[in-house]
Amino acid sequence: MKNVRLAVKSGALIPALLMLPNVAWMLFYNLNAGPQVSVPVALSIAENVGRFAVLALPIFYSLNLKKTYSTLALLGMAVALAVYYLAWGRFFAGGGSADLLSAPLFGIPGPLALAPVALLILCAYLMDSWLMFSASVAFGALHVWASSVTV
Repeated sequence: MKNVRLAVKSGALIPALLMLPNVAWMLFYNLNAGPQVSVPVALSIAENVGRFAVLALPIFYSLNLKKTYSTLALLGMAVALAVYYLAWGRFFAGGGSADLLSAPLFGIPGPLALAPVALLILCAYLMDSWLMFSASVAFGALHVWASSVTV
């Protein structure tokens, strides 16, 4: 019987960085803040499948920092993560107002939906993974769509 070994790859850092503000939100804020939005069940299920894929897939990949445009990809990832953290920081500093979750930031509409998707797509390039790229694009489309659904 062979021993099965699971190595943690450098791509595992990506979902951890994306989930930090979400964990803080779950621990320190009322999760029922703001009006309830009715999202179609099929859209919600598809978005959650995509979310699972983009959070699980990076665990099995390493980031290749020797690719042709790796410096540009890393810079883009840093900018996307900075926008994401600034949007969350604005939410936390604003007392957890639900309106701040979808408010534009620096002219970027829905930064909490767009920034992580940009980060994931650039991450897929560094992972050299078409599977991660496809999951990121699918999740991005579904996440932006679900984020734009109103009451």
